[in-house]
Amino acid sequence: MKKTIHFLARPTNQNLLLKVGIFLIVLTQGVGSAFLHNIQSASAQLQTEFGQSLLQQEPETSETDPAELTISSHFSNTYNNHIELGLSVDPYTSSLAGQDDPQLAGLINRFGVDLYGDLPVTDKLRLKLQYIPQVENYTGAEGKLNEFDAFSDIFLTELSFRPVANLPPLVASHRLQRFVRASDVYNNTERQLGLRFGRILEYNLRIHRFDDDEELREDFLLIGSNSHKMTGRLQFGLLKQVLGKIEYGIEHGRYETNLNNLILGITGLEDNERRMDWRHISSAKLIQVATEHIMFQEEVNLFLNRSSADFFNFLSTEVAASSFYRLDTGRWIRLRLSRLWLRFEGRQILDETGLISEDTPNRRDTQIGVNVQLNWQFNPYLTFNADYQVTQNRTNEMDPLLDFLNYTHTIATLTLKGEY
Repeated sequence: MKKTIHFLARPTNQNLLLKVGIFLIVLTQGVGSAFLHNIQSASAQLQTEFGQSLLQQEPETSETDPAELTISSHFSNTYNNHIELGLSVDPYTSSLAGQDDPQLAGLINRFGVDLYGDLPVTDKLRLKLQYIPQVENYTGAEGKLNEFDAFSDIFLTELSFRPVANLPPLVASHRLQRFVRASDVYNNTERQLGLRFGRILEYNLRIHRFDDDEELREDFLLIGSNSHKMTGRLQFGLLKQVLGKIEYGIEHGRYETNLNNLILGITGLEDNERRMDWRHISSAKLIQVATEHIMFQEEVNLFLNRSSADFFNFLSTEVAASSFYRLDTGRWIRLRLSRLWLRFEGRQILDETGLISEDTPNRRDTQIGVNVQLNWQFNPYLTFNADYQVTQNRTNEMDPLLDFLNYTHTIATLTLKGEY
């Protein structure tokens, strides 16, 4: 392990690109993908997060109720100054080889359509169908980001069964997503099978496969995996205007073995040995309803990863505070401030000489984040959303070649959504 890292400390230009890619991959695998997911789903979460009851009842329906069919569309424009796409810095497969700055900036335009149907089967059984095709267009980095232009479509099926009217329903779900980029090395299919009891208890099986599952990869984000995740939630009231929420999830992930010798050497895995992770995800939130229009939230989020490869053992701790101001129906502003500490337990940093000594500390990162959102519903058919997030990452890595880990990540998105 030390020998491999020592070799990488004196890189050629090609080895430097590979090293940059690996550290971006690891950072994204541990934390970055979670932030990206939060950004994409934040608008939907806001409509249900504040004050929603885990036992909230839906209106009773019967088989004679008409089917509900809706069509909506969305168009968004996103500026991202730190696009991370796995092999985007791989000198063997990408036209971006030779980039001096691994912090790639660009614009991402997205257009999608959401077709949704809620169909009664009996008075206790309902079927929900949803189909969401979306196109993505990348511009930036002298036009080279065009290879990441993409088309994705999601097909979701939910079967909801409520045997007792005053209890949440049992819901079985199936989600299939196909993702195709202009550069076919990224083409993949993801399938999720889920079973949940209201929002109290939930199980999900995720099967993720790339089209080319034989190619030796230099990126854990581009190999297949299976995962099982169980999540439990508890909600309780404190006084009259304070709501508490606790959530805990445990996930087991198992990765494919098509990795090249460089990754195997750095992570300590043997040839054809699988990386297997146990992840513990927990959060605690307090929501205060100050007035009819103002709410506050404090939260603590923990993410603990335990892997068969010590290289991927880490602990992430985040504290955050949010304020939410509702002007009117469908019109609100949200501000979120956060600080995150990331500690890798199996990854010692290089000292000033480029070596690892016995007293060398492990790598630690600190992130400070600010997120501002504005949602403005013009009428029941047209809504505008603006989302701005800045994240500053600082690391204790002393190797000058890894100074790119001290970055500022900015994402700004404007979205128009129409419902028909």
